[in-house]
Amino acid sequence: MNQLPLFRAEPAEPVQRPPDVAYIRKSLNRLLRLAREAQIMPWSEGETESWEKLFPQLAASLPAEESEPLTSAFRSELARLRFVDVNGARGAKTDR
Repeated sequence: MNQLPLFRAEPAEPVQRPPDVAYIRKSLNRLLRLAREAQIMPWSEGETESWEKLFPQLAASLPAEESEPLTSAFRSELARLRFVDVNGARGAKTDR
């Protein structure tokens, strides 16, 4: 039995689906909430760098009036958390 017909000569073109804006919005808001609630950086250095690059790329899928404030708020939270990491917990909120 010849098995060559089982394999396609040319790879099929992947179907490009539109981004799931509701899922992206939910994920970005979850990340922003996590950063806002954190007293220290909630991610490793590598994860932080990754989110710093991915967050604006994902936010670009949303309308501009929604993506710009989200991205700006996320960058501000990263700056705050980095400041706390560098300067210690002196600038962070405490439970006492």
